Amino acid sequence: MYRNLLFIVVLLFLISCARNQSIVFENYKEQRSNAFDLQVMKAYNYEYFGEALKARDEFLNLFKQHKILYFLENAFILTLVNDLDKKEELNTLVKSYRNESDTLKRLSALYALNSYNVKEAQRLLNELLEKKDNDPRNFELQADIFVRQNQFKEALKYYKLAFEQIQTEDLLLKLVGVYGLLDQVKQIQNLLEDFRKENGCTLKTCVLLAKIYNDEQNVSGLEELYKELYILTGNHDFALSLVELLNTQGKQEEALKIALEYNLDDEVKLYLYQNLKQFDEAKVLSLRMYQKDKRKEYLLRAAIFEFEAAQNTKNVTQQVLHSVTQKFSSAIESTSDPLYLNYYGYLLIDYDLDVKKGMKLVGLALAKDEENLYYLDSLAWGYYKLKQCDKALMILEKTFFNQEFANSQESKSHIEAIKLCLAKGKE
Repeated sequence: MYRNLLFIVVLLFLISCARNQSIVFENYKEQRSNAFDLQVMKAYNYEYFGEALKARDEFLNLFKQHKILYFLENAFILTLVNDLDKKEELNTLVKSYRNESDTLKRLSALYALNSYNVKEAQRLLNELLEKKDNDPRNFELQADIFVRQNQFKEALKYYKLAFEQIQTEDLLLKLVGVYGLLDQVKQIQNLLEDFRKENGCTLKTCVLLAKIYNDEQNVSGLEELYKELYILTGNHDFALSLVELLNTQGKQEEALKIALEYNLDDEVKLYLYQNLKQFDEAKVLSLRMYQKDKRKEYLLRAAIFEFEAAQNTKNVTQQVLHSVTQKFSSAIESTSDPLYLNYYGYLLIDYDLDVKKGMKLVGLALAKDEENLYYLDSLAWGYYKLKQCDKALMILEKTFFNQEFANSQESKSHIEAIKLCLAKGKE
């Protein structure tokens, strides 16, 4: 189940040994000269700015000129880590110096492993292991070899030996990968949590941990992780994930607080304001969004939020109606979303502001969504307002098949009013 999680770490074992080489140039003072200094600086500059090929060639030239193994080690590391050319040529050159440098022997073993020559890699590594110096890089490479041979339990043993000495993220991810292949999910979680406790959140470790918490529905754990990941990366996707999580848990107030604190997208804030029925705040934000890019949809939303706020407080005054209809009339078009067409149309009908115009707008909405129960109800209500109650009932009957809609308070009141109108007409 967790193997898809671990794809991001599968390739790391091929190169991290090379990355972890710790080399110190001991003979720097002896070789010091202006030309030499400049050449060394040039090599390091290339490496610093990510020009691995140029850096490799400079280090290789330095080795050929001065026969200092450190430069050969650097050239070989850069070649393997960055998958450059001349790997075989360098490995051939290295063979003459392997007994003088454990680093070169280790890198040569890594080259053999990457070339699928597992037997040669193991032979070279055995020579290093015979020294019994407990170098964690040797343990790590031994584990890498076991992974290549699908001997995951043996690999786990050696990764642990290396990890006891150097707790790097590369090693951590290798351990996670092997635990995943062995389906030992709890061990993955414990390992990631311990590493996080000691070293804080890193992007890779905490994303993996978040995946585990998500599968376990560990909501409180996820909340903390998303906050840490946002602080670590500044990536709003993590804050958005936190908002979505809180919202699905019914913690909408907390979700809104996060959205405001981390200044998430205005659409997210608007959605949360609406869900919390904070219509005044939603109206203000919609108007601000309208002023920013002049999208008429935001003015239409502001009109709806203004009316909903008045309805909530039972304070739908003539002033409110005038303000709302002004916004609608300024922004509504025949191409507007049917939701807005119907909302404005029903408002004009229900408050007897302009019944015929309202019915026309509802008709435009129905042309786009002819089976929408709410739009049919609005049209029926328009005919009722025009005292054409037969037509009103005929249209409203199209909604009766949906028991939930038919039993809603608004639908019931409309049915009752229309039937009363028909009864009076027969008197």
